Amino acid sequence: MGSIRRVVHGSGQQAWQARWRDPAGIQRSKNFQRRIDAERHLTSVESQMIAGTYVDSALGKIRFDEWLPQAEAARINRRPSTRARDESYYRNLVVPTFGTMAIGSIQPVHVQRWVADLAEKEYAPATIRKAYQLLCRTFDAAVQSGVISRTPYGGVQLPADSAMEMRFLSPTEIQDLADAIHPRFRTLVLTGAYTGARFGELAALRVDDFNSEEDHIQIVRTLSEVNGHLHLGEPKTRAARRRVTLPAWLTRSLKQHLEEWPSADEGLIFTSPGGGALRRSFRRRYWKPAVRDSVGEPMRFHDLRHSHVALLIEQGTHPAVIAARLGHTSVKTVLDVYGHLYEGLDREAAENLEAPWSTSGRRSNRRLSEKDMGLER
Repeated sequence: MGSIRRVVHGSGQQAWQARWRDPAGIQRSKNFQRRIDAERHLTSVESQMIAGTYVDSALGKIRFDEWLPQAEAARINRRPSTRARDESYYRNLVVPTFGTMAIGSIQPVHVQRWVADLAEKEYAPATIRKAYQLLCRTFDAAVQSGVISRTPYGGVQLPADSAMEMRFLSPTEIQDLADAIHPRFRTLVLTGAYTGARFGELAALRVDDFNSEEDHIQIVRTLSEVNGHLHLGEPKTRAARRRVTLPAWLTRSLKQHLEEWPSADEGLIFTSPGGGALRRSFRRRYWKPAVRDSVGEPMRFHDLRHSHVALLIEQGTHPAVIAARLGHTSVKTVLDVYGHLYEGLDREAAENLEAPWSTSGRRSNRRLSEKDMGLER
């Protein structure tokens, strides 16, 4: 239990001092002009220690930019590309505002003002939301470590997140793009559009990942470039490690590609003209010129993945199959991102439902008997 005593400062001024020991056994104290205020503070402190929510106020005086490295160092299983992206967001968007502030002094109004300032500077809503997510993560780590008692981002309003515009190519447009790009990368374009694999997954694809006898590729790694250095790693999730079945014509195209552009020492299927792994320069040197000469801007390599989904939905492929081909862990992701592509199929499904009084309708929609269901005794 704590105690309260009267103390006299060097100036001769008197005060009431609340004294207590924190959970670590360290003696703490705080002075008040009135005894009632000291009593209230001591009661609050004791309640917090009983509830397990006690936080040493001195810890909250740590500057944000001093706490940030500690919070980030505790994170695990991050790709080099993810780490570099997060560091860029912190350095350019977060630290300039909060870096010198004591982490315990940051209030919701400060966070809301920061969001408004980013919006005024015309940062994209998605960029602001990502920076906000990283800021929240830092505060969450501070709460978990007992640096602050609560997070200061509750109730903060964010700019509306405009849906990222996706482009869907038709088979003819895919063919035009494949014909426009350098012949070395023609099959790369076709493989992206007809497997839905990401650029990093295709760049990491090895010859032994390609089974020409059973028409499939095995995606078990991904390649990324961070600050000029290549990093080979595993896919983010278990579902992303997957086998993707190929149409027979694409199998033939891959076999022809390997005959014309033999694999280098690394065993990669798709390589640069120098024989090494594909780098970011591929987009500038080969992708963008081909896009301008064929389907026109804007067009990202990732839109080949979107186009693959559109083709599958158009032919009535089940969402679970689409999710498996894309490497998603849940069908919900497919429906959330591409649900609008099902609208036409909904109309087609409705029109195919026959009237209950039609002959075929009575046959197909009649109530199943116990015998039909295999439940007869």
